Parts: sequence; structure tokens; C-alpha cells
Amino acid sequence: MKKSLSIFALLLLLVLAFGVASCKKADAQKVQPEKLCYDIQKIQLDMEYSALKDLYDPEPFEQLKADVMAGKIDRKECIFHLKEIFCSYHVVHLRLAVAQDNHDFSSGIFPFVLMCFGDDYHIITAAKKYEKYLGSKVLEIGGVPIEESLKRLSKYIPYETPSGLKHSFERGLTYDTMEHVGLTEKNGKIKVKLQKQNGAVETYSCKPVVASKTKFSALPLKKENPMLTVQDRSVNYGIKASKEKGTVYVHFNRVIGNPDYLVTVFFNDLLTELGSDPYDTVVFDLRYNGGGMDDFEILLSHLLYDNKAVFEKYNLALITTGRTASAACWFTNDFLRIFPKTVIFGEETGEAIFNYTDIPLTNELKNLQCDFAFPHQIDDRVDELYKRAAKVTHSDIHRGTMPDVEVHEKFEDFVNGEDTIYNAIYDYFN
Repeated sequence: MKKSLSIFALLLLLVLAFGVASCKKADAQKVQPEKLCYDIQKIQLDMEYSALKDLYDPEPFEQLKADVMAGKIDRKECIFHLKEIFCSYHVVHLRLAVAQDNHDFSSGIFPFVLMCFGDDYHIITAAKKYEKYLGSKVLEIGGVPIEESLKRLSKYIPYETPSGLKHSFERGLTYDTMEHVGLTEKNGKIKVKLQKQNGAVETYSCKPVVASKTKFSALPLKKENPMLTVQDRSVNYGIKASKEKGTVYVHFNRVIGNPDYLVTVFFNDLLTELGSDPYDTVVFDLRYNGGGMDDFEILLSHLLYDNKAVFEKYNLALITTGRTASAACWFTNDFLRIFPKTVIFGEETGEAIFNYTDIPLTNELKNLQCDFAFPHQIDDRVDELYKRAAKVTHSDIHRGTMPDVEVHEKFEDFVNGEDTIYNAIYDYFN
């Protein structure tokens, strides 16, 4: 009997000790309102001296500080409020990133990665336990149509143009944000309505996963297209050619140099390929290019300008989508200045013509446990750009660069090894 009581007493002590430790941990996560307001003030100072100083509105920040001091908003809610304020500026380089050690946020993410095809979204990557849903078209998330779920999430995902908003769904979606906008169930699951590749419609509740502890599967394609580098984003740039189509493709996935393949060597390889066969079209494919370094973009533009006479012999095409942003938009602008007869295919760019670019400056916010990124400068270096902006966007110079030929990728073409945009280029020039 005494032995049983001793074990019970020991278990009780362990429970009490765990409870005390948990309380201490919880207390350790609480942040005094004054400290939260200190971080908000740091953000305000950055905004006053950033490229957005002419657009900066202090009122929402002052209201947020007042609510924090009144005890209405804790740290986690403060972060969501700040994200919402930043998203209202529609500037990609203005954002708040939650630190990995921020205990107010979980590491759970949506177990699917979606890809945008026109106005449809298909699952192209899935946690291995859900791989049977690969290729399915997503109809609803959280019991609401996909368009509504995107609208809700857009309050916390920075985007700049309507096309950029559509493609923002292709990023990993965090469980905390989905929960915050009401897209999760009380049991912690996420309800998804899917149309499978065989046409059957199914509603399924999935659990969030931790990326570092989860194996993912990619959508198997029925046929590979050797001209595409969609599945290899690690390649910053490269060249592929089709003698049958009379076309050279320049895949430009990132505006960053590669020490193992210097841009000067890459450019010489491009000139060599053009001289090896009677090609008639050169395609610069920027659809997956989210940006990079401005000094690399300037170097590449100089190389193009120095060889202007060579490239003017060909039909020149640029491919852009809502994924094309930052330094890739600079490259687009410079390319069109050098080669004004270039034809743009695809979609509006994800960042505006006058985008707030260059390397974003960052400020660590220790009390919020976040990193604040804000734009260093505005892309207004070229006077001619103002004239072209009004012409290309037709209405608003803060929209992205518009395509001359609007064409959207199609899922059926994608899985069958065809490229909808490439086919549109062949048709246009032939």
C-alpha cells in the first residue's frame, strides 16, 4: 500500500512539476505591451525612411499601438495586424517573416502545393500520405470556393498585381494563417474539395504537416518536355534548342549568377548556338523567375545591348506570368528598351512596372520574434519607362507589364509534355 502511494505521489509531483514548467514556458512567451510597441515604433521609423516614405500612413500603426497598450491584442494578433497593414500597400518587398523560434506559431503547413493554370489550381506536390490526390483540381478549401479562400489569405500574403495574387497560392500555406482566416476545422483538420483527374469529386479532411519531417511526392508527368526546366528550379539559367521548331529557348529562372557557369560563358554559348543553325526565334522564358540581384541584371542587359545587331535578326519573345517579379521585371523593362519589337506572351507580371526593388533591407524585431523587410528604392531610374508604362498597362502605371499575347498554361498540356505558351509562340510567328 505504501509503495502504491509512493508511486502515486511521485506521479503527482511529476504532473505538478510539468504544470509549473509549462506555466513558466507560457509566461516566458508573454511580452509586455511596451516592448511590442517598441518593435512597432522601429517599423514606423523604417517606413519613414524607406522607398515607401511618400505612401507611408502612420495612423494604422498608431491605432495598433493603442490597442496593444489597452491589452486588446497579444503578440500573435499583433503580427497578423502588421501583416494586414503591409499587404494593403501591395508591395512584394514589404513583409513580415515569422522567426522559426517564435513559439506563438506552429510549424504546420498545408500538405499540398498548388500550381496555377489560368484560373484553376491543381495539386502538383503532396505529402506522401496524400499522393493519390496529385493532379487533382482544387475546388474548395475550408468549405469555401477557391476564389474566396484566396481572397481571405491575400490579407496576409504580400502581392502587388492581380496576376501576382493568383500565383501567391503556389507558396506553402501555413496552418496558422489558414486557421486565422477560418479555413480550418475545430479538430485541426483542413477540409478540401477536389476534382480528381478521372472527374470524380471528393471532399477530404487532411491534417497539416511539418515540412522538415514529411516526405513529399511530385506529380508524375505522362510525358516529359525536354525544352522545359520547370522541375529544376536550381538552374538559374540555361539554353535549350529545337531545330525542328527553329527556336532557341533561354531559360531564366533566377537573376543570380552561377559560379559553375559564369554568365559570360552562358552568353557565349547562346551566341554559339544561334550561329550553329538557321534559327528564326529566340524565347526568353521568365515565367518562374521571382527575381534576384540587380548587378547581375545590369550585366546581362549590357551583354544583350553589345550584341544588339545579332539578336535583332530573330523573332524575339518574352514569357512572363504572375510569378515574374523583382529583378526579373527590371530585366523585362531593359529588354524592351533594347528590343522594342519584342512580343510578350503569357500573363501580367507579378510585380508592377514601377516596383519597389533592390535588395530589401531587414530589421530584426526581437520582441515580436519576426524579421521586417522593406524596400530600399523605387525603380524609377529610366525616364523612358514612364512613357512605356502608360502604353503597356493602358490604365494604371502601378500594374505589371502586360502581355501582347495573353495565354495561360493548361494543366492537360502540362501533364502531356506540351507547353501551351510555347505553342502560342509557334503559331504567332508562323
